[in-house]
Parts: sequence; structure tokens; C-alpha cells
Amino acid sequence: MLLLSTALNPTTPAESNDTTCIVFLDDVGTMDTMFEDVYLSFAMHQMEFKNVLSMAEGKPARVFDLDLIDIDMQREFLMNYCEENPTREFTDAVTLLYKQFPQAD
Repeated sequence: MLLLSTALNPTTPAESNDTTCIVFLDDVGTMDTMFEDVYLSFAMHQMEFKNVLSMAEGKPARVFDLDLIDIDMQREFLMNYCEENPTREFTDAVTLLYKQFPQAD
């Protein structure tokens, strides 16, 4: 999936599909909270989708308990991961964040 920065890039999506943490950090640095909220929304949807896939495969889902990992902690987790791993995919950060939530019983 292409991130929002590709929409603002003069190249076409077929020419640019960079979804690395560098893009996330650049977007947040340029557009601040607007992009943070968009990326967090994307991350939440991806984690919900991972839950659907897990349940379809008979694996336990995760419980998105915001009392354990609130939105600010999620934002910080994604930022820290990307700052430490700028060439990795943003979705790698989302997958690791997903694994921080407890499994459902």
C-alpha cells in the first residue's frame, strides 16, 4: 500500500512506491500532527485486519486495550521504531506494535 507521501509526490504511484520509515518520518516532519493522525489511523486499520486474518486462520486475535497502550504510546512506538530503523518498511513497525497488544483468551 502506498502511503500519503506518494500522493504529494510529483511522480506517479507506479514510479514511486516507497513505504519506508523514512517516508513516514519525512511526512510527520513536514506535516506534523495531520500526518501522524493519518498514519495512526492506517496502523489501527492494519492491526484490525491482522486480527481478522488471525481469526480466519484459527489463531488468537489481539486485544486493542487502550488502557494498556494508548494512542500516544502507539505514536511514540511507531516514531521510535522508524527513527531507529529508517530503511525498514512502516508496516514492519505496525506489525511489531500489533504484537505488543495481549492475545485474546
